[in-house]
Amino acid sequence: MNSHSDISTAPFWVDEDYDRQYASDGVSRYGAYVRDRLDGSFAECWDGMWDEPSTRLAEFAAAAWRTATGPVMTPGYVRLHSRVLGAQVERSNWDGSLLAVVSLVAPWPAELTGASGQRFNRCWRDWPTELRGDGYDFVHPTEKDVAESAFLQASLTLTYPVSVAVLPAAPFGPGDDVERRAREAVHALAAALNDTVRPIMDALAGRRPR
Repeated sequence: MNSHSDISTAPFWVDEDYDRQYASDGVSRYGAYVRDRLDGSFAECWDGMWDEPSTRLAEFAAAAWRTATGPVMTPGYVRLHSRVLGAQVERSNWDGSLLAVVSLVAPWPAELTGASGQRFNRCWRDWPTELRGDGYDFVHPTEKDVAESAFLQASLTLTYPVSVAVLPAAPFGPGDDVERRAREAVHALAAALNDTVRPIMDALAGRRPR
């Protein structure tokens, strides 16, 4: 189990407690969402469209991740650190592999920093933050904020392959324990994404590498 400090600095984590507590079936919110999509986003995993096992697995993992995150689930089964602006996991149309695209709040590049005060004929503000719990979270500026100040919000995007070797086997049909396999795929993806994203996020926050 993750400690509180691990969760507070992790890019991604699975919120099992909330998932159980607010489940309409008394078992799992995420499981209910998966069942609702067996004839939709999950169907391509077993309807014969993909013969290559690794492509089927990539399609299943992508469907499991999409279901576990916003806008499908709000709040998501997978929670994101406030520095993570978005995280997509998709099957590549090029070769059927698995791809991740993760966007992070970033500091201003050196070319945009300098003396305080006017920058480029305007006084720009960085990403706003709010005190939440034990620390500060990055937030988007409100309309009131923008009416009072201009914001220059820097970000960076990571686009990279994810090995399907880290994933459990994909189901062969809607009756093949899809809910359990989807949960396992989401946990595996969160761990794999954390391995890549966390060192970069730590560097952006000025923390020493682990």
